[in-house]
Amino acid sequence: MPTIQTFCRRHRLLLAGVLVAALSALLIGWAGYDLSSRVDNEPVYTIVNDTYSQTIELGGGLSQQMPVSAGQTLYGVRLDLTTYNHAFASGTLTATLHNAAGQALATAQLPCIEILDNTFAALIFDTPYTPAQNETLTLRLTAEGFTGEDAAYALGLWASEAVVSPVEASGLTGAMPLFAADGTACGATAAIQYVTDYSGHWSVLLSAVLGVLTFAAVVGGFALLGRRGALWAVVLLCGGLLGLAFAVLTPPLVGPDEYTHLAVSYERASELLGQPVTNGEAENWALLVRPCDAPYFTAQSGEIGIFAYKAWLSGLANQTGGDALPSVASAFTVGGQSNGLLYGGQVAGIALAQALGFGFHAMLLAGRLGNLLVYLILAVAAVALAPAARRGLLACAGLLPQTLQLAGSLSADATVLGLVFLFTALCFRLRERPAGKPSLALLLALSLAIGPAKAIYLPVVLLVLLIPAEHLDPRGPNAAPLRWRIGKEQGTLRAGTLTKLLALSLAVVGWLALNLGSFLYVTRDVDNVGLTRAAVAVAIAVLVLGLVYWKLRRNPKARKVFFGVVIAGLCVAVPVAFWRLTHMWGGLTPEQLVGSIQPNGDSIYTYSVGYICRNLPATIKLLLRSVSAQGAAWLQGLLGTALGEPIVYPVAVSWLLGCGLLLALLASALPAVDAPALPARTRLGGAAIVLCVVGLTFLAALSWTPINYTTIFGVQGRYWLPVLPLALAVLGAGRSFAVRRPVARQAVLAVVALTSLVILQGAGLYAAWQMI
Repeated sequence: MPTIQTFCRRHRLLLAGVLVAALSALLIGWAGYDLSSRVDNEPVYTIVNDTYSQTIELGGGLSQQMPVSAGQTLYGVRLDLTTYNHAFASGTLTATLHNAAGQALATAQLPCIEILDNTFAALIFDTPYTPAQNETLTLRLTAEGFTGEDAAYALGLWASEAVVSPVEASGLTGAMPLFAADGTACGATAAIQYVTDYSGHWSVLLSAVLGVLTFAAVVGGFALLGRRGALWAVVLLCGGLLGLAFAVLTPPLVGPDEYTHLAVSYERASELLGQPVTNGEAENWALLVRPCDAPYFTAQSGEIGIFAYKAWLSGLANQTGGDALPSVASAFTVGGQSNGLLYGGQVAGIALAQALGFGFHAMLLAGRLGNLLVYLILAVAAVALAPAARRGLLACAGLLPQTLQLAGSLSADATVLGLVFLFTALCFRLRERPAGKPSLALLLALSLAIGPAKAIYLPVVLLVLLIPAEHLDPRGPNAAPLRWRIGKEQGTLRAGTLTKLLALSLAVVGWLALNLGSFLYVTRDVDNVGLTRAAVAVAIAVLVLGLVYWKLRRNPKARKVFFGVVIAGLCVAVPVAFWRLTHMWGGLTPEQLVGSIQPNGDSIYTYSVGYICRNLPATIKLLLRSVSAQGAAWLQGLLGTALGEPIVYPVAVSWLLGCGLLLALLASALPAVDAPALPARTRLGGAAIVLCVVGLTFLAALSWTPINYTTIFGVQGRYWLPVLPLALAVLGAGRSFAVRRPVARQAVLAVVALTSLVILQGAGLYAAWQMI
């Protein structure tokens, strides 16, 4: 017994790894089996003859004439069969497809034990047949192999009482006579449906790919974490594998706003390759695409279901692009405003796929993988640069299902996530140690990149204010402060303060360059002249008060009087400013409100800064209703338990997985008992930045919410992902809870495992969508 205990103690990591691998394989196998049982062998059929009022016994066999159209693949047929109230235990129904020359094209067999009385049954051919031209085929039916009492019973076929033509909706023409085995006309047409698509066993391939990737991620992550491997290596390995799994899991154009991101990436890839982009005004500046890509550029989300997966997986092997140049006008126009920095990976992947002659699906996958690669570089750098106490929560946020789903699509938000994660990690790092010249250059470059990345994330750059100024001095932390003198006044100034101002200025300049138009739209109905005057007055007042305070700063009694005057002034100024804002420009007339309703019930007017100020009570009610009605969906969007584009397809995995992810995130933020606490100023500043981003999200969503809506439109939890690490850091810094030993590594492993389960369950939800 001691020997066994010693062995188990010595090899506990190996034994735990074997247990993790076995449990992972069991769950993956079950997910694959469950998926196969729900979506395999499902036909898609077209009704050809739906007129039937008599039954005809098969006897020695029957032959049904079948008109088919060129290019329409025939996977089989569905026939309405009758057993005359008998349950067969033996025998086989065989259907053989012949062309006009009598050549056998395909064969299908169905055990008679599977035939239900007066029910359509599918006979799937061993080889699908695709006619090159319109023609008439012959389907020969025979039933044989009956034993025992089954031999005394007949198998029948429902048919019409006269020869009929295909139903108009089928698009087929020509008579469809039914003949007996000896060639005698039956004067009827069988009740028949053409199987035009068939799911077969495509779920096996999907399950195999996702199973291998998730198994490798969980086992590899366990091995790295168990051996105290670097967290950045865990993010690189597990993020790469699970991101690739999401790139395969998400059907084409089902990722968040993916069709829009595809058009932008495609346009830039064409420019990079020197290919035609548009025919100009002659075609309304429509984006040109290759002929093989044209069917997918329809400005709408793609399909989901097992047949979407079949087209997706089978299309990856089709090298149909060749050297064709873009020549077909699409539903998208060129020249829209976009940030090229956020599309670098997608453009590189799409351009490479086009240069290699890949078809649409392989091109889409290449673009997704390029986006994933850029995200991984930024996320790995963020975890590597972050202080040890923050690496766990950054790794958890970087491996969430929503994060990797965005990275495994064409969404530009993945690069935004990586940039903000890296900036957050760098700021926390520079709080603890002085910056070298490379770190300062990276800080300024990230500030310039985040400013125009997305309008709502501008407040993130305020993190530089939480860094000690001496840590941002290019001359080193021990350099003497800069001295200044204005008239009789003189003082000192840290060079790091100038670095902060430069970083903020770069962010604001970048923000204005790309988002000024959106800002003007949101403020389209405010009194800009009045607000400008008020802003100038406030600026002058702040300047004057600052100068007065500077003169009085060394006199305690005068300072008390000064602050009393300021507070009294605010008590008067705030109500006056509130009254002026709520009475700007009078608002909309009742006639305008009534006439603004469109046929779909939406008002043509949306919320704006002016409308919000004039209707504060209504806006507050709208937000409160939205929180109660949509709060759960926002949390799902933040974690990633709602897949794809939730506005189009409400595909959500189990709430148990969501609760597990939430607990893992909270665990990653728990500080150690002996860890130094964040200063109150830093905690308050971080919380304010998070709240600013959330507030700007609501303001942006209000700008496209019709004023007659009762809840806000367009808010999604994924918009708050970039500030999730900051929110976790602030939450953990409160030290309401602490642990003796950090559990961040265990939390990272939990996130990897739960993300893998989200992928496996998501495959079932996506694939079975059409079956629900």
